[in-house]
Amino acid sequence: MKETENDKREISDEEPPQPTLSGLRRDLTLLCLNELFVGGEPLRLLKKQGPLFLRYETDGIVSTQHYLSPASWRAKILFDLAEGKNFRVLEMDLPGRFKQMFPNTLLRRLLWHSRPSANFPPVARFYDPDGEAEILLTRSRLCGNAVDALHNLSGAPRFQPLWISDLLALRPMAGIELVRDEQFSTTVPISRYIQAAAVTGRVVKDGELKALSLKGKPAWLPSPPPSRYVAHLLEHVTGKAVPQFEALTCTIDDDYDFR
Repeated sequence: MKETENDKREISDEEPPQPTLSGLRRDLTLLCLNELFVGGEPLRLLKKQGPLFLRYETDGIVSTQHYLSPASWRAKILFDLAEGKNFRVLEMDLPGRFKQMFPNTLLRRLLWHSRPSANFPPVARFYDPDGEAEILLTRSRLCGNAVDALHNLSGAPRFQPLWISDLLALRPMAGIELVRDEQFSTTVPISRYIQAAAVTGRVVKDGELKALSLKGKPAWLPSPPPSRYVAHLLEHVTGKAVPQFEALTCTIDDDYDFR
């Protein structure tokens, strides 16, 4: 994705928002409540084709791990961040792939967009050249460890926060080798893409939007169903038991202005 002069001004004219404790807790809660489904199964329950390689730094200590369970690495990242540790990903999946998919320019733009009541255009498109996967990224969460994405990985369009590690784990674990569309650029706000997805049942491309009659506030896309295992993660985040966590009304849409 090439950085235009407008992109440079957008990034440099204003400081990116700084994370707050309440914001981090909200991000963690949203991520816990939003499972990534691939087809009809949660990623963590799929029969794995291979492990995810991670090299990361926690408070200056570099570690290397191979994870077969998404729940394990999510818990690792979640617990470190919840405890105030400085966590930073160095490598993920194949050597160099993390920076190839998420170069510094893209990470800065995603961070710049992570402000409340926004309706920015998506800043990146990931897709599977050999399949149907389409993913549009709008902003980052959780100190750059997660992103908001409109995608069709579950078969139907979803707009939800996703762990970056889950996206890169799709190659070794599910055989979905995403690539970044380096030519992608749009001025259409994400609300129009969401509305088009609700109307058509798929993630449409930029050129298709002009042919659609899209008026008014975008329809809400259904959220993935919560699962019981996230209760333990939410208890860690909130510091208390949450037996009725299915009834929580915290949604990704509350962070956007879709008027």
